[in-house]
Amino acid sequence: MFVRILKQSFHRQRRRKSLAALAVIAGMAVASAMLTLRVNLGDDLSAELRHIGANIVISPAADSLPITLDGVDLRPAGSGALLDERDLPAVKTIFWRNNIIALAPILDTQVVLNGRRVEVEGAYLEALRRLNPAWSVAGAWPAGDSDGVLAGRHLGAPIGSRISLAGRPAVVTGIVATGGAEDGEIIAPLSLVQTIAGVPGKYREALVSAVTKPEDAFARRSHASMTMAEMDRWMCSPYAVTIAQQLQEALPGSVATVVRPVADSEGVILSQLRLLLWFITLLALAASGLAISGAMTASVLERRGEIALMKAVGAQDSAIGALFFSEAALLGLGGGAVGYLLGEWLATAIAYHVLGHSIAWKPALAPLMLVLAALVALAGSLHPLRQAIRVEPAVALRGEA
Repeated sequence: MFVRILKQSFHRQRRRKSLAALAVIAGMAVASAMLTLRVNLGDDLSAELRHIGANIVISPAADSLPITLDGVDLRPAGSGALLDERDLPAVKTIFWRNNIIALAPILDTQVVLNGRRVEVEGAYLEALRRLNPAWSVAGAWPAGDSDGVLAGRHLGAPIGSRISLAGRPAVVTGIVATGGAEDGEIIAPLSLVQTIAGVPGKYREALVSAVTKPEDAFARRSHASMTMAEMDRWMCSPYAVTIAQQLQEALPGSVATVVRPVADSEGVILSQLRLLLWFITLLALAASGLAISGAMTASVLERRGEIALMKAVGAQDSAIGALFFSEAALLGLGGGAVGYLLGEWLATAIAYHVLGHSIAWKPALAPLMLVLAALVALAGSLHPLRQAIRVEPAVALRGEA
């Protein structure tokens, strides 16, 4: 009998039940999309924020005092001012190696070009390109093992022109414009600058772009106050300081420091976006619950006579409550299932347009969305249920208000 009444309720109120189901589907679709994006937000969006630039800088630990003459750095290679390029493969052995997006060792020197001193910066050009995707380059980036270079736009060297860098021939493959010091510099492969400077296999510093977790209060705690378990947790969290420490331990004679403005800005942006996603999710769930409440309230008003008749023949309040809760639960589960599918599709579409690539569906969210949908539907039915229980059989059957 209970199942028959339930079926008849859905059959006789198809339009109203459909509207309620659409409300649940819409709310769950938005909630599912936001939660899916929230799961992917850390790595994907942090990778996008890596366009800000390097967030870790590696430099010599025993750097000597600068000695310059007419702007030329006269520090000898053996003074501790340079690091050994042969140690760089050790970076691939650290625990957080997969979080490193780009690592660009840098060596700078000066040459005379067209009667004036010009800074020449050598680097792994592909890594430098990943570090600075916002740079405007007319022409092409040179290959890392070629004699090609990028010339700053203020140098007046056209694309294809041949120049001499301290007696080493080079060809300009592109013109770089950054709005910074690079506009008046030459950007060249690291090996070429090492040869010009006479320090083969050496570099001055390394710029690192790493996907990190925004620092919280735990990340800033003093190690002296941490237990062994807390130290393990700290080391197993991809904070910028954690990755910097591992890089420092892997590269002899180096010190790795976090570029605070970059790391802090990433943390603020990610935290605010996460908060925004939670806020949108809660709004979607609340709107869905209100829609369910409205639909169920209208259903109670339409079915006052039916409810009164059920009470008149001996139905208990618990039975009436079970009927309405069952209707709400079915609406919630059905709407939650469809909403989850639409939400995953919506999250993929948003990620494609915002991040430039799709994201994997999260099947683990399906049970959560079904439970959330059922809870929202049940919560939205509480007020209509109280109205149904208050129905007086005698009054309702006489057709009085």
